[in-house]
Amino acid sequence: MTLLTTLLGTAEIGRGRVRTYNLASTVPAACHLVGVCGLFAARSLTPTSCFLSALAGQLLCAGVLLIATTTRVHDDGERVSARTFGSFALKAYLPNLIHYGMLRLDVPVIQLLAGATAVAMYAVALPVAEAMFLLPTAVALVMFPAVTSGAVDARAAARIARTVFAAAAVSAALVAAAAPVLIPAVYGRPYSGAVQVIWAMLPGLVLFSMGRSLQAYLAATDLLRPVIVATVIAGMVNVALLGVLTPHYAAVGAGAADSAGYLVFAVLIGRGVRWGVRAGGQHPLARPATESGQSAPARRPVGRLVAKWGGDRRQAVYPRYVGSMMFRRTHLVAAGLVTAAGVGYLAMAYGPAVSLVSAAVGLAVVVVACLLIPDAGLYVFAAAIPLSQSDIGTSLISPRRLAALMLVCLLGRVVAGAGIAWPKLIGALITIGTVAYMAAASAVVGDTGLQETGNWQYLLLTCAPLLLVPLIAPPGPALDRALTVFCCGSVILAVIEIAQAGSIFAMKADLTPADTAVLAITQEGTANHNAVGALFVMAAAVLLRRCSAARGRLARLATAAAVVVLALGVAYSLSRAAYLAGIAMIVLYAARRSLRGALALGAGAACTLPLLPAAIAARFDSILGGAPDANSAVRLDLWSSALRMFEAHPAFGVGYLNFAAQLPAYYQATGDYEVMFLQFPLLEFAHNTYLTVLSQTGLVGVLGIGAVALLGARRAWRAIRFGDPAGEAALLAMVGAGVCSLFGEVLLVPPLLAALMLIILAAKPVPAGPSRGPAPAPVPESVPVLASAPAPVAP
Repeated sequence: MTLLTTLLGTAEIGRGRVRTYNLASTVPAACHLVGVCGLFAARSLTPTSCFLSALAGQLLCAGVLLIATTTRVHDDGERVSARTFGSFALKAYLPNLIHYGMLRLDVPVIQLLAGATAVAMYAVALPVAEAMFLLPTAVALVMFPAVTSGAVDARAAARIARTVFAAAAVSAALVAAAAPVLIPAVYGRPYSGAVQVIWAMLPGLVLFSMGRSLQAYLAATDLLRPVIVATVIAGMVNVALLGVLTPHYAAVGAGAADSAGYLVFAVLIGRGVRWGVRAGGQHPLARPATESGQSAPARRPVGRLVAKWGGDRRQAVYPRYVGSMMFRRTHLVAAGLVTAAGVGYLAMAYGPAVSLVSAAVGLAVVVVACLLIPDAGLYVFAAAIPLSQSDIGTSLISPRRLAALMLVCLLGRVVAGAGIAWPKLIGALITIGTVAYMAAASAVVGDTGLQETGNWQYLLLTCAPLLLVPLIAPPGPALDRALTVFCCGSVILAVIEIAQAGSIFAMKADLTPADTAVLAITQEGTANHNAVGALFVMAAAVLLRRCSAARGRLARLATAAAVVVLALGVAYSLSRAAYLAGIAMIVLYAARRSLRGALALGAGAACTLPLLPAAIAARFDSILGGAPDANSAVRLDLWSSALRMFEAHPAFGVGYLNFAAQLPAYYQATGDYEVMFLQFPLLEFAHNTYLTVLSQTGLVGVLGIGAVALLGARRAWRAIRFGDPAGEAALLAMVGAGVCSLFGEVLLVPPLLAALMLIILAAKPVPAGPSRGPAPAPVPESVPVLASAPAPVAP
């Protein structure tokens, strides 16, 4: 009955009799209300009788609409067989049935997996979720006949989808704000848990509203296969997550599963489904008949597409205007971030149980987005780098998870058809050979490592950016945008670091400046200050070069402000290595500029120094000749110990991560400190990247890593010669990272190595121009076009 009333109602809208449809739509609700009231008065109200009253309302509505169809308002078109019409109707209705079932069919599953209490919470949230369906459903009902009649084309459909998305987002915000107040007031305090279920559902429902509008356009143009496939995949994701999350997190897990399923549907509809179909034929419903009774030549409806499968070549099955809206990275990435922010809010607001749900759903959202949205994986990867150096991200983004994210990005490029960005053969051979040598040497020397991971396995995780980042980050606009994401994340992290360090300086004013600085960098749960400082130096290298090349006063002002924030972040990181790296980078930058600019930069820095807190000034004083502290003395002794290890094992070293095991035999204390307080098992490195490589990998490893570094410097220098601004940014970042490596192992931290790789790969060593490479291939005839807007013929 629901299918029949939907089809008949759509037909009434197509005839222009919207009022008739609205009046008929009120019949089922009125009949159901009257029936329930009558059954209640007769004291025979049961679930079966309620269902029968609803069925009676549906039958009456169908009868009214059938009577209305006898009145013709347009001439009859081509006769269509019942089989053809029924096939189209079922295919058009099947996705809607699954969408509705993704909410309703959760109830028995929740009952089986979580019990009646969870069902009660879900049942309270269910009407709110179904209410969110009303807007996109109503829009789809109006769009379908308008598209078939030619009143709505692809451009209008895209505009309608954007409008529906905005309206749904506003409605969801209002619902999210009102739910904590209305749910306890209407249902009672015991049902307050339903608020969390509603919040878990809303992000996916907002995204689904946009996809539902585009679904109506595709159905009207007889492109149902992408819709069906997207719906089936979304349903599978929903069922899988429902079975995983519901036993542990009850109704909230079910709501998160629903949200993830609707997100998958929206992403698949937006991304486009590529099938081996020649869609040039016309659906029988759209072929007008000639006077002789034969079908006239088929005229494709508005937005009709032509798609072709040709070997490894595929064309998208969406019209250009819809594709331009849905494939626009900004909208889709923002949608993904909205969903992730929604589930992330649950983690912060409702404790560890919900945080695990948020983590699972958030992980699924990230993986699906990286696989299906072009370049989304690269943007997520760039954002994860500064996040990994925050207090929260230190435990969240481990080397294994970062390597897994790079693999997902690589798979996403393959799925999107972009292919793997293969580097040059000589560079690939040098990199793979160096990593293979160090892994083999580590496996031979010993297999005890960090966090129950073998040395050679941990080495592969450390070197994963060297091997994988060149495959996922070819130079171009996508990588430039990814570096913008990386810099924005670094600026945000710098603001957080400044605020945290400033609060410590204010609370510990009774301590000496040097002690306050040491206390700030040794706070429990804080990230490594040397790594954070190096991160800010590399981000500042990118923005420093972009500042002079920025177009527009506002863009240049924003970039300059970001550079200032990063410079303050370096100062508040309390990393002396970052101080020296920043100075070296600024000197190199100024050396390539006019004397006036260098003087202005130096004057600005000199005026800023007296304004910094005393703790930062104390760290500067320890560099400029103050008495060395115990940490500096230990570091000097570690350097000399590394040199003695190299003297004993010059060719192959002592093996990666085998430094701590060999240290007691080579350590000689020369400073004024107690050796008994040193924890040798924790001293895995020499606090100098160059000496670490020399002592742990020997001359062979030094030659290999030196060759890799030389390739990066050569790439940056060639890009500078050809006038690419990214080349100078890469050179500045390499200098900054190189100076930081003198006092720590910042490049042995996988996120920082990945950041440096992104910056170097953004440099284009070969100038792009029409004279290089073959001429672009002509556009094939099978590119999707709008039939209503034929392409002009060249004279």
